[in-house]
Amino acid sequence: MADVFSSAPSVQAGQAPETAWRFPWGPVSWLVWVVASLLGIYGVWIRFTQGHLPFGYGSYVPWGLWVALYFHGVGIGGGAFVCGAVGYLLGAKGFRTPSTLRTTIVLSAAAILPAFMAVWFDLGHMDRAHRIFTSPAFTSMMAFNAWMYAGYLAVAAICWALSFLENPNHLKPLLCLGLLLAIMFPSQSGAFFGVVDARTFWHSALLPMLFLASALTAGAATLLATRSIFDADRCGDETVVAEQRLRGVVIVGLLVYFVFEFAEFSIALWNPYSHRPAVDLILFGPYWWVFWIVHLLLGGLIPLALFSSARPAAWTWAAILVAVAFVSARLNVLVPGQAIGEIEGLQEAFQHPRLKYLYDATLMEYLLGFFLLAVGMAVFYVGQRIGAAVIAASRQTT
Repeated sequence: MADVFSSAPSVQAGQAPETAWRFPWGPVSWLVWVVASLLGIYGVWIRFTQGHLPFGYGSYVPWGLWVALYFHGVGIGGGAFVCGAVGYLLGAKGFRTPSTLRTTIVLSAAAILPAFMAVWFDLGHMDRAHRIFTSPAFTSMMAFNAWMYAGYLAVAAICWALSFLENPNHLKPLLCLGLLLAIMFPSQSGAFFGVVDARTFWHSALLPMLFLASALTAGAATLLATRSIFDADRCGDETVVAEQRLRGVVIVGLLVYFVFEFAEFSIALWNPYSHRPAVDLILFGPYWWVFWIVHLLLGGLIPLALFSSARPAAWTWAAILVAVAFVSARLNVLVPGQAIGEIEGLQEAFQHPRLKYLYDATLMEYLLGFFLLAVGMAVFYVGQRIGAAVIAASRQTT
């Protein structure tokens, strides 16, 4: 694992490696994985022994942190694949080698598989999850999404296998198919909410574009952080150029997303008869800190300031902030859409702890979030190790 969780100095292209102290990414990665695993295992134990009782949501807000992590995970997986696949298809420096393509594919799987687990943990009857594949109803947006994700993972796995061949004939056409699916499912996630007429805040044509923009932004940021931390040739021109290009993608993605978000919020605030209550809840309600601190400050302003630096080490920290804090973009869609009652007076008509419109994630939900992080890191490590083993075996046979 040391060869994957390794670090190297930050340099500009053409410069010699620095000899100064560098951040110990390897030991820190190990520590994060161990801590996340221990905390996560305790959360899994609570989930299986106590069921849904420790959850923070209720009858009016049935989707919480785990569903937000699900959409964030599949968005990262799709966005990272788009960046890596487009770079490989265009032969761009920093993305043109099969090894970088495999890293992108493994990272995409490491984000999507834990996202599926988040939904699985959220189900009331976890043993019935297979029915979405064994007896699907394709008029359901959920079934359509599940089959599209499965199709994408199958295509990505074939592309990963073909990347080991010297002259794979079908790799680029399959990458184009995977690219199409990777663009579709983040925007389809937005359509998943947008088709709900009963929820005024969700019923917006701009929502699929917001989900696509956030997916590309968070995916590019995660790929940038992964390449800068775990690349064996961290000082090589290929990696440095890749970081520079991904930095540009993240900056543009952040600006585009915030422009879209401003357009959505400004129209809602201008027209008090639209979905203004949900926007007021985001900006000034109990969840104000999610937008102003996590989303705008940690996920936007601070990363943009760090990206303006000439030091690649600052870009790494900016990318990590975007990758983590941009889950707030999902929460700012998911929770406010449920936290506004569609029938006036309903909240006052019945009084019960589970009959409330406010949602606060509980400790158990955060613990299982750490478990999903540990699973994603393990999938990435195992995928990279398998790839390295295949390369070593092919060299021995030749």
